[in-house]
Amino acid sequence: MDPFSILNNVVFLDIETTGLNPLEDRIIEIGAVKIKDGIVARFSSLVNPKIEVPLNILDLCTGINQEALDCAPELDEVMAKFVDFIEELPLICHNAAFEKSFLTVKNSFLDSLELIAILFPEFHEFNLQYLMKKLLPKERKEIHRGLSDSEDTIEVINHAISIFYFENGFTIPMSITELEAWDWYKYLTNINMDDVKYFISNIPSKTKVENKKPYTIFALKDYEKLFENEDIWKRNRSDYKLRTQQRDASKFIKEGLEGNKFTIMEAPTGLGKSMAYLLPASIYSHLREEKVIISTNTKGLQNQLVEKDIPNLLEALNMKNDISYTLIKGKSNYLCYDRFEDIEYPKDMKSLIGYIYLKRLITEKSFGDIEEINYLIKEKFNLNGLLDQCFCDSELCDVDSCKYRDMCYYAAKVEALKESQLIVVNHSLLVKWPYQSLAPLENIVIDEAHNLVQEAYDAFEETLISYEFHKFLTEIYDEEGKNGFLYYLSLRAKNNNLPLKNIQVGINRCLEQLDNVRLAFDNYINSNLISRDYNIKEHLNKNNPNITPIINCLQYLKEDVADLNLNIDKAVNVLKEITALEKDKRLKIMIEKVEAISGYIKLIENVIEQSKNDYCFYFEVEKSLKWWKISSIPLDVSSDFYEKVLNGTKSCLFISATLSTDNGYNNLKNNLGINIAKSQNKEILEVPPIEPVFDYKGRSAIYSFDGMDPNDIGAFSEEMKSFVLELLNNIEGNIIILFTSKKRLQAFKSAAALELKNLGVRIVEGKKDIEKLKLREKRFILLGSKGYFEGIDIPGDTMTTVILDKVPNINSKEPLYKSLVEKGLEKGKDYWQSYANVNFPVVSIDLKQIYGRIIRTEYDYGALFIMSKFDRNNSTIRKLEKQLHGVPIIRKEQEDIFEDLKLRTIRWKQMNLYKIMKEVKSILIEELEGKKQKNELFSIKDVELYLNKFMSKEYEKRNLKYDVNICLSEQLMIYINEVRINLGNSEKAITQYFKDILIL
Repeated sequence: MDPFSILNNVVFLDIETTGLNPLEDRIIEIGAVKIKDGIVARFSSLVNPKIEVPLNILDLCTGINQEALDCAPELDEVMAKFVDFIEELPLICHNAAFEKSFLTVKNSFLDSLELIAILFPEFHEFNLQYLMKKLLPKERKEIHRGLSDSEDTIEVINHAISIFYFENGFTIPMSITELEAWDWYKYLTNINMDDVKYFISNIPSKTKVENKKPYTIFALKDYEKLFENEDIWKRNRSDYKLRTQQRDASKFIKEGLEGNKFTIMEAPTGLGKSMAYLLPASIYSHLREEKVIISTNTKGLQNQLVEKDIPNLLEALNMKNDISYTLIKGKSNYLCYDRFEDIEYPKDMKSLIGYIYLKRLITEKSFGDIEEINYLIKEKFNLNGLLDQCFCDSELCDVDSCKYRDMCYYAAKVEALKESQLIVVNHSLLVKWPYQSLAPLENIVIDEAHNLVQEAYDAFEETLISYEFHKFLTEIYDEEGKNGFLYYLSLRAKNNNLPLKNIQVGINRCLEQLDNVRLAFDNYINSNLISRDYNIKEHLNKNNPNITPIINCLQYLKEDVADLNLNIDKAVNVLKEITALEKDKRLKIMIEKVEAISGYIKLIENVIEQSKNDYCFYFEVEKSLKWWKISSIPLDVSSDFYEKVLNGTKSCLFISATLSTDNGYNNLKNNLGINIAKSQNKEILEVPPIEPVFDYKGRSAIYSFDGMDPNDIGAFSEEMKSFVLELLNNIEGNIIILFTSKKRLQAFKSAAALELKNLGVRIVEGKKDIEKLKLREKRFILLGSKGYFEGIDIPGDTMTTVILDKVPNINSKEPLYKSLVEKGLEKGKDYWQSYANVNFPVVSIDLKQIYGRIIRTEYDYGALFIMSKFDRNNSTIRKLEKQLHGVPIIRKEQEDIFEDLKLRTIRWKQMNLYKIMKEVKSILIEELEGKKQKNELFSIKDVELYLNKFMSKEYEKRNLKYDVNICLSEQLMIYINEVRINLGNSEKAITQYFKDILIL
């Protein structure tokens, strides 16, 4: 059936290619649908790329294979026909810049992604699959084929335009009329409204009516015992099982809340820690009418809490109307309409499109979270420059006095903050906590607390980054560009006493000094033959003679910045006296700029003099010298963290799956000022690390190799390639390979890519590719560095193998770690003792996080391979082994390791078989009894076939693959005998059952 299009005299086009780079990659398919005078015509052709197509592209494009491409016509032949087909009609593509970069045609291009972003700026994503799910009444999957994707684009546009007009009363909003010169405008304003009404009338309702069971009445007393009430939890989870560890953890958390204690707890994976603290936190906040602030490290967990865990809990407890909650971020994460109004109206169309996108987002969609704006849209519409001009700016934003308060997204978040009992934040915001007057830090839950020490260091670090400071200065005054805060204030002031020329000269001199510092760093790097493979990050030690030229340049920079600030301060003082400027936001900004410049001067001075004790002073230079940074970090953040966060706090929970180091919490207590709280008579409740929920010892193993040297990257990557290729023959499923060095990652990828491709194994690296590890039809290897050490959750047996290049010890040359080690030396410790004190807490948590990728459910099993020396004679390694839940660590030759893994895998699979058989026994008894009565089973073979089919479904429910080979007939008979015993106790009944069913 031909598709119908609201738009006429256009061509919908989609191409498939071997990759994203038009200079290197090639077209493999062109598909198009032409709508001319209401008549539909199609074009579709594969294209021979004359090269081998990457496996991931063939996987993506459903139904395309290398053989078909090799037989397809070449591009010149296809393009000749295609050009005839499209005539001179405009080409509509989804993200048209991509097609335009590959095709040489004279036709104009229209971008459907751009259109839908303007019509629906509130959408979080704009890829075709997301839009099909969001807009079309029947969801279907994008198959990444030229013709099919073109037809899908037609449907998406039909529904997008129809819904847009329906929501706007069949008129164009005033904001979009500002885009009269936009390519899409004439198409959008010449729509047949009968077509629109037809589509609207044919969109089925997606509303569902759910039958809710009446709520059980229960008391909130002893609320950790609510975990024992299955009637509560089975409303949302039919498979709910009581986990005693979860209940017991919740009891400790309740004790800490009610007793005003600081509680520290390692709660292992699988315990359900978020619910363990949400239950007591929610009920406590309700009963005591106090706020509880919940801090996490990752955006993913924050979203999980506010979108899933908290609403599910309140639904289960029937407390949706009793407890309110919100997620709040720092002020600069939100859009400000007041500041948006001050943006100069764009002159060019590309900037105007971005401007209207933001205008619709803020004013018409009441949307204000900058993080939720799609990254692709930020790039496409050049939004970053606009966003810098209209985010809520620190102290300048006063929601109570703002004339746009009623329409301000941030004001709504602040109001929700005042009213909410549960407040979800991230660690970075917690450490700075600007909302003390609205939501005092009285009761805090810190999840993912193992990340908090690093967040504290980051929060109390002071930095000057060249490109940021350059931008900071140019925002003040730009005479030539007729721009800047002082420029506009001077126009309003009409005052000739402002030292504007001196300020412009001062800014120019500061910019020159920034470049001089860059040249000094360049000379330092070249003179000392420092590699530029990575960013250069070193101590900025004033006593190092090689550093002296850099220090001198920083001295000149400080002097020029100080002179500039004097002139800016003079100008600001003059402007303060002008009544007409009292309420001008730009003047407030300039007052704040003077204070910020003073802070920069102080930082540069501290870096030059280095008179502060227990500080790390360092620099970082981008490897291509695009920017440089100087920094000052306190080596002890405990008192700062205590004063900023813990002082005045009634109760605080520190919880994580990996929190203890060396079987204790001393590192956390020392670094975060918890010991200071103890000295202030605060009770500290240290819960011993809770025993694992999962059988790590029985269901996993760690294998270690001797002889591989990770420092010899070339040889290491070759040896590792050989191992991985052999490993693929000895295991099933997908693999995660984690690297402590990006250089080793790239070397391995280069060495192994071709041979892995020849085996049909796909290499993936992106965060979005993690989901592919759940697939069985093809094999994947995920390559990742430190950012992948945690957060990967692959339940089941599609991924049972993790490989680590080496133990993730700290880099002793990294400035902060180096300074901490040197601080230990000053206290009389030898080097290795001092290094171990700094290294072990970090490596212990990292290794436990890496190991945690293997077992995510009670049915999981698998192995971690550590490719470099994991020597049991090393004291750190011996301590690490004690942290790993008693998991067996096998140090053997490769051949023996594979044999050991084979035997263990058989045992792990058998453990699952017996476990699942035990779980489903009662169901299976009922099924077999029913089939016996219907005479549907006549032989052992019948029973075997039925059992295998039944078990296969049960395995699938648990993300497992059923292996018929482990269900040997002898085991089967034993099991059926066990099942039969449940049907009757007498020997006669058992014998009769086997006669009836198995004909024995």
